[in-house]
Amino acid sequence: MRKLLIVLLAVSTLACTSGEDMALLHREITDVQREIQSLSANAPERQDLASMENRMKELTEKNMRSNADLAMQVQQLQERMEGLHASLELTTRQLQQISQELAAGRNRQTVVLPPVTAVPSAGTAEQTGVPPGTLAAGAAASRGSEISPDQLYRSAYEDYMRGNYDLAAQGFQEYRRLFPDTELSDNSLYWVGECYAAQDLTTEAIQTFTQVLENYPNSDKGAASQLKKGLLYLGSGDQGQGVVNLQYVVYEHPGTKEADLAREKLRSLGLNIR
Repeated sequence: MRKLLIVLLAVSTLACTSGEDMALLHREITDVQREIQSLSANAPERQDLASMENRMKELTEKNMRSNADLAMQVQQLQERMEGLHASLELTTRQLQQISQELAAGRNRQTVVLPPVTAVPSAGTAEQTGVPPGTLAAGAAASRGSEISPDQLYRSAYEDYMRGNYDLAAQGFQEYRRLFPDTELSDNSLYWVGECYAAQDLTTEAIQTFTQVLENYPNSDKGAASQLKKGLLYLGSGDQGQGVVNLQYVVYEHPGTKEADLAREKLRSLGLNIR
């Protein structure tokens, strides 16, 4: 009997212990289920966070690409500006060289004059004892005396080289009036235009160079007259007429130094001419 009582007591104790364990296990299961539900509820927020992170990554990569493209564009712009600056420096040096050559020619004591083939030379102004400019100014009064085309043309040209532009223009105009049909008639008209240009008489100079082109279409001063017109138009602010005249020099007088100068000037304006 005693043994049976001990057995029943042991069974009762085991049953109680198993019930407590089951209750504890049940509570733990319930807690786990609650955590799972909480994690499930927070899952969309985590997905949104992941989406935001991916979006930020995409924006960062896009920004890096944009910065790279911008840097490349800036570099290309700098290279283009350097090329334009080099071209401008080259044109400036060429213009300075031309200006220096003209100034040196005007100040030169011994002047090399162009050949005169209209009539045989009768001697220079120095050989005849006539001071420079006297022949040009007094040509009309001396029409009956022995004045050769050579003397009159050389005297006017010497006045131009010395900077006596008014006197030189008078001499060249007188040459054309007295000797209108020589081989230097077109040249004398051209130098009248140069005298006007040297005095900043732009309108008169353009009109004179136009006369050279119209009256002497085959003149060896045609290219120079067209070039001077283009440069004078540009200097006066009329870029349209300036460009047209310079292009005409390039296309109608290829291979000449005037065409090379016109092409360089057009390039300095941003126009590439072959």
